[in-house]
Amino acid sequence: FWVARMIMAGEEYRKNIPFHHVYLTGIVRDKLGRKMSKSLGNSPDPIMLIEKYGADGVRVGMLLTSPAGNDLPFDESLCEQGRNFSNKVWNALRLITGWKVDTTILQPNTAKVAIDWFDNKLNETIAVINDHFDKYRISDALMTTYKLVWDDFCSWFLEMVKPAYQQPIDAKTFADTLSIFDRLMRIVHPFMPFLTEEIWHRITERSENESIMNSKMPKALAFDQKMLQEFEETQEVIIKIREIRTQRNIPNKQPLQLIIGSEKKWHFDSIIAKLTNLDSIDYSSEKIENAIGFIIRSTEFFIPTGDNINKEDEIARLEKELTYTQGFLDSVMKKLSNERFVANAPEKVLEMERKKQADAVSKIAIIEEQLKGLLS
Repeated sequence: FWVARMIMAGEEYRKNIPFHHVYLTGIVRDKLGRKMSKSLGNSPDPIMLIEKYGADGVRVGMLLTSPAGNDLPFDESLCEQGRNFSNKVWNALRLITGWKVDTTILQPNTAKVAIDWFDNKLNETIAVINDHFDKYRISDALMTTYKLVWDDFCSWFLEMVKPAYQQPIDAKTFADTLSIFDRLMRIVHPFMPFLTEEIWHRITERSENESIMNSKMPKALAFDQKMLQEFEETQEVIIKIREIRTQRNIPNKQPLQLIIGSEKKWHFDSIIAKLTNLDSIDYSSEKIENAIGFIIRSTEFFIPTGDNINKEDEIARLEKELTYTQGFLDSVMKKLSNERFVANAPEKVLEMERKKQADAVSKIAIIEEQLKGLLS
């Protein structure tokens, strides 16, 4: 009603519409779905929340539950999640500033590759965040930022660039890491203004008159989508090797050898070796005997074990994986054989389903070949 009156008044007296976009906020509700009100006594004390979780933690908690145009189902656990996010960012600062810098050592290839990857990931994510802001999807913009910092930066990037235990870091990697952290804080600032202001001043020397509020937001530059896709495969390989270590009780300090059943060289070889403690990575199109095999997106990988492999366990594992993959292929084929689905689905969705089909067919063939070798 008030929006309509303002538009009509603008047209009448100013001959111009006062605004073109209207953002409607929903009603804040409790966990039971009831509207928060004084009469029900279900409204939390904001001061108590801030004392418990911090101002930035409460702010993040509220924004996480604020989808555009919908009601806000408030849950105090989201404020706790916001506080945990604050702690994660602060601990990242403590880790980075705790490294000893040695100006005499060269930048290792692992760090160079990691920085190259994260620059591309950062540019891709900034473009997504900007799109969310343009469409007033504040909650989506925050969640995208949250994943970039928590998953990509803290869980992956810092693990890739950090020096070995009690060893120094080279000056180039340290400076690049601080530069990346600086850009991340500017992206996070709209959601966590107090923490990011403090960290921004600790990253490098700044005057008291300088503020992160006046700094420019990072711009989305061109990025290499192919590299980002290859790193997603690399993550799957790393996770799988770690799973194998856990399942077979192989200590992390024991170096392993990895053989990739492909002629294509992987851009992230050094990253795989560092994060899974490999002493070598080789390429071979031949079958590897006495090895633990696994498949990532149609590519075979082998970890040689000598004569210590248990054939019965390996056969059981492969048969289980074969059954699952065949079931997965059946579900994809049902979709693609559905004329209504094919006629109405976007071309991008159809391409994705066809790729799933091709990957599953290739994976089944590889598993069957491995089983044949073990059963012969």
